[in-house]
Amino acid sequence: MGVTARGLIAGRGTFVLDVPTFEADDGGTVLLGPNGAGKTTLLLSLHGLIAASGVVERPFRSASVFARPSVLRGSVLWNVAIVATAVLGRPDGDVHQRALDILEGVGLGDTVDKDARTLSTGQRQRLAIARALAVEPEALFLDEPFANIDADARPALRALVSSYVQRTKCALVLATSSLLDAMALCRNAVVLQHGHVVHTGPVTTLGTANDPYAEALLAEASFAPTPL
Repeated sequence: MGVTARGLIAGRGTFVLDVPTFEADDGGTVLLGPNGAGKTTLLLSLHGLIAASGVVERPFRSASVFARPSVLRGSVLWNVAIVATAVLGRPDGDVHQRALDILEGVGLGDTVDKDARTLSTGQRQRLAIARALAVEPEALFLDEPFANIDADARPALRALVSSYVQRTKCALVLATSSLLDAMALCRNAVVLQHGHVVHTGPVTTLGTANDPYAEALLAEASFAPTPL
């Protein structure tokens, strides 16, 4: 099951998001647009985290990751295991081992006994990715999920998320300003401006979007500094 919306209208303060139709399947859909275009509002609305009118359909088991994720009291391992146990309802031993494996995969294998509240911002983001994957989601909602993670660690995390999505056919919705993340994780793109969709189509067709923001993203991606 993918993520779909019809007649979606949501407001945050004076901002109004108006999206007549939206679809995201297991190919991954990236939300692009300048600051204030409505990317996060659409993501939150699709996941049911803010009130919106219209009809939204998404899998029951869904998870989110944000650029500034929250953590729970207790150890890093407990943060992942307790959420996975509550969602999956499986024996503690099974979930415990899965949590350990996923934490190792996101690069937190040496922090499992630490108080999660002592982690750096980048480590908290890794923890949020681990916690999201541990519940075996059928839909993933990611908002700048690698924003605070060191550049040398991002490829492995992108590969981890991509592998999960491809293996499970999980529906992915990604809000980002990174064309690299978009190309690595998503097949389709939705470009937003002022709360409205101005372009939809494969990520590879962004060059035909006739949108200033999409043009700027592509220009930045093609820029190669001349060595001094």
